[in-house]
Amino acid sequence: MPPHLVLLLLLLLAAAASASPERDVYALGKLKSALVLAPSRALADWDPAAAPPAHCAFSGVTCDASSRVVAINITAVPLHGGSLPPEVALLDALANLTVAACSLPGHIPPTVATMPELRYLNLSNNNLSGPFPAPGDPSSSSSYFPSLQVVDVYNNNLSGLLPPFGADHARSLRYLHLGGNYFTGAIPESFSDLAALEYLGLNGNTLSGRVPASLARLKRLREMYIGYFNNYDGGVPPEFSQLDSLVRLDMSSCNLTGPIPPELGRLTNLDTLFLLMNRLTGEIPPELGQLTNLKSLDLSINDLTGEIPPSFANLTNLELLNLFRNHLRGGIPDFVADFPHLEVLQVWENNFTGNLPAALGRNGRLVKLDVTGNHLTGPIPPDLCAGRKLSMLVLMENGLFGPIPESLGDCKTLTRVRLAKNFLSGPVPSGLFNLPQADMLELTDNLLTGELPDVIGGDKIGMLLLGNNAIGGRIPPAIGNLPALQTLSLESNNFSGPLPPEIGRLRNLSRFNVSGNSLTGAIPRELTGCGSLAAIDLSRNGLSGEIPDTITSLKILCTFNVSRNRLSGDLPSAMSNMTSLTTLDVSYNLLSGPVPMQGQFLVFNQSSFIGNPGLCGGPIADACSPSADSPFRRWDSKKLLVWLVVMLGVLLIAFFGGRKGCEAWREAARRRSGAWKMTAPVSWNLAWIWHGLETDLLVVCEVTAELPDTSDTAAVLAVADRRLTPEPVALIVDLYKVAMACVEEASTDRPTMREVVHMLSNSSAAQLNDLNTF
Repeated sequence: MPPHLVLLLLLLLAAAASASPERDVYALGKLKSALVLAPSRALADWDPAAAPPAHCAFSGVTCDASSRVVAINITAVPLHGGSLPPEVALLDALANLTVAACSLPGHIPPTVATMPELRYLNLSNNNLSGPFPAPGDPSSSSSYFPSLQVVDVYNNNLSGLLPPFGADHARSLRYLHLGGNYFTGAIPESFSDLAALEYLGLNGNTLSGRVPASLARLKRLREMYIGYFNNYDGGVPPEFSQLDSLVRLDMSSCNLTGPIPPELGRLTNLDTLFLLMNRLTGEIPPELGQLTNLKSLDLSINDLTGEIPPSFANLTNLELLNLFRNHLRGGIPDFVADFPHLEVLQVWENNFTGNLPAALGRNGRLVKLDVTGNHLTGPIPPDLCAGRKLSMLVLMENGLFGPIPESLGDCKTLTRVRLAKNFLSGPVPSGLFNLPQADMLELTDNLLTGELPDVIGGDKIGMLLLGNNAIGGRIPPAIGNLPALQTLSLESNNFSGPLPPEIGRLRNLSRFNVSGNSLTGAIPRELTGCGSLAAIDLSRNGLSGEIPDTITSLKILCTFNVSRNRLSGDLPSAMSNMTSLTTLDVSYNLLSGPVPMQGQFLVFNQSSFIGNPGLCGGPIADACSPSADSPFRRWDSKKLLVWLVVMLGVLLIAFFGGRKGCEAWREAARRRSGAWKMTAPVSWNLAWIWHGLETDLLVVCEVTAELPDTSDTAAVLAVADRRLTPEPVALIVDLYKVAMACVEEASTDRPTMREVVHMLSNSSAAQLNDLNTF
């Protein structure tokens, strides 16, 4: 005999011999020690040393007149790590065992199935795992849950086959909720014998097989939930039309196929019919119009065709009608607007045509309307918010035209307004920009005009999308009054004037797009105060000035597009350190200077910088001059040429400036032989000369004509400063050749410093004895 059955027998024998309040105290002590692990203080008043009837005052414990424990209710008490012990079966008078929403792990002990008086078992919303207790040895005298009326183990991690409740529980079991677990296999045919069953919940498991048509024998069944994550074969059994007492039928998301049985029209007590998220086909049966008590009908996300049946005019108690994501056609009947209790109408992604019912919303109950993705035309009904209850209005991707009703601007209950991709025209009602509950206003891709109001507010609005319209005027400073705004999209409109610095107050702004307008002025430095910005698009405007160097403070900026403006100045070199930047476009502006070729800029190609004649280096075809990083890099070609000749003149002075005052040195120099060397004094002179060049204090010549050919000696001498001694001529010409080589257009054609020294030391003039050494 298995060990757990031995324990079970011993418990039963003990129960028969010593049923008493004292034994209940002992069992409660065992229960607490198993459920509560140190250092938890849960069930602190459960004192194992208490004497009866003190245990009847324990929290969650109820006793009868004989001080026997008849109910335990432990709800929402954290019991992490504990478990339900087999000794719970010692409480043989227990009728109600509730340990719910306690995060209780472990298994359901098999001994629970033997408790003779247990009628109510609620272990829902825990972390229990393993199988549900099964019947014991057939030879045992104990029955399987002999008195059970209610079972609720919803939302655990139980697995295995469904428990075999059947004929033995036909008169007692009224409520069976096994949903939200991992039970597998088919629905047992024995469930059809539960004649007293009123509630059956098998939703949210991984059941398979066909739905038993024999369940139609459950004449007292009022609620049946058998969908969601189950994966049945076949469709809805037509026999379910025999469930005369059925009030709610939910077979959603369980792979049902075939048509909706017209026989379901006989379920005249039905108030809820959910068949959504299946693969049902065919037309909606007109017989469903006989369900006059129906309050909620959801047939969405199927493959249904045809039109809304005219018989649906009889469904005057409807509060919710969901038909979205099917292939329905025709118009939305006017009688839908006459349903006095209608709160939710969602028919998006179908093929409906015609106008929205003009009276829609006049019942004063409408809360949610979504008709996105149809072919509807005509105006927006003016009374959608007549009852001041409308929360969600989604009319996108249709052919609606005309103005947005002013009444919507007064609808303070609106939380989401999405009217994009229609042909709506006229100004936007100013009230839509000051809705206290709204989190989204989406009006993109319409023909809207007018200007934004001076008063804009709303603590909750996170998305303001107005792109691709014809809205003009200035962007008002009040745009900064939206503290929760994350996306601001104003692209492709007619906005003009400067960007308001108040945008910098939008600390949560993540995406900012004002491209394709007529904005002018500088990029406000305050924009970089929006520390959450990930994408900025200011392209196709008339913005001027420089890119703020504070742009580098945006640590998560991924996209920065300022192309096709009139921006000037340098690219901030520190932008190369913005490691988050993945998309950069500064093309077609008036930027100048070198492109930083380090860090993040290494990932960008020429297309990011094209159309800026002043930019050079990096991926730009135009190479930067050697002085591109010096204070002289904005000089024009003539100034650069002057600087080069100055350098030549200084070199000449370095070699010959002391000639007249140092004849003795020259005589000694002529007597020496060997290669010319740059000694310390010359190095010092050159360093002093370079310092003089940087401070722009030394000017020894001026060039106003075109550069001569290096082979034309007379022309070279003509550009030299007249104060220079004109001999040796060969040295002047050689120095000129070296200087010209150093300013070649392509960097690859320019000599290195080592090559310059070599050229000077091996020139024809350098062979003179007076240049050998000191």
